[in-house]
Amino acid sequence: MNRMAPGRRAHPFTPGAVALAVMALAVLLPDTTETTALYLVTCLLAVLVGASRAVRLALAVIVPLGALLFIMQGIFGAEPRIAAPVFGTLSQPGLAWTASQTSRLAAIVTASIGFATLFDPHRFLQAAIARRWPFGVAFLVVASLDAAERLGEQARRLREAQRTRGVAVRGSLAIRARALPALVFPLLLTSLTEADDRALALETRGLALPGHRTALDPPADTGADRAIRWLAAGVVIAAGVWRVVAR
Repeated sequence: MNRMAPGRRAHPFTPGAVALAVMALAVLLPDTTETTALYLVTCLLAVLVGASRAVRLALAVIVPLGALLFIMQGIFGAEPRIAAPVFGTLSQPGLAWTASQTSRLAAIVTASIGFATLFDPHRFLQAAIARRWPFGVAFLVVASLDAAERLGEQARRLREAQRTRGVAVRGSLAIRARALPALVFPLLLTSLTEADDRALALETRGLALPGHRTALDPPADTGADRAIRWLAAGVVIAAGVWRVVAR
């Protein structure tokens, strides 16, 4: 039985199309009610397609950011102000702006992390080659998405190596901030070294050679995949028209 997550079984272009549609809707939708509904739908989709990890990771990003926006706009925002049980009074427009922007960013971050979670470099390259995309463009997308995961793994290895040598890398924010320069410099050197090695490897494999390549095992593009992509595009277009007409 195939236990692969539904999002990974889909055509590689389908999760990207849905993620781009969510990002566009997060910008186009005008009110907090709509953006909050979009965020909830995005979380539900992430769970259904097997990217529930994206919901948790996005919350780790959004909660501190939302708290910062609340302090800047909700507490120190403009008039009129409303009574609050803890902070005395709060800015009514500041609270509305904070809720709107936080829900927009939450939808965007969740969709982005969900797409990165489901992304399969091999299947994406095979799909791009089958569609006759320029190989350099397709590889740039793959390399950009793959770089974050590789850098994260390298950073974890460097932190563990530093811990075994007695360097304090965990604890309060002050301790983590002091340990950051000792992590960034070797990580930068490692990345530069890898860049040369990867460039040489790609050059020897004919990355820059002209001509079309042949996809060895292109992923199937089913009718359901095409319907989802067209539906995503249609929803974005409808939202854009509605936004223009409603003004």
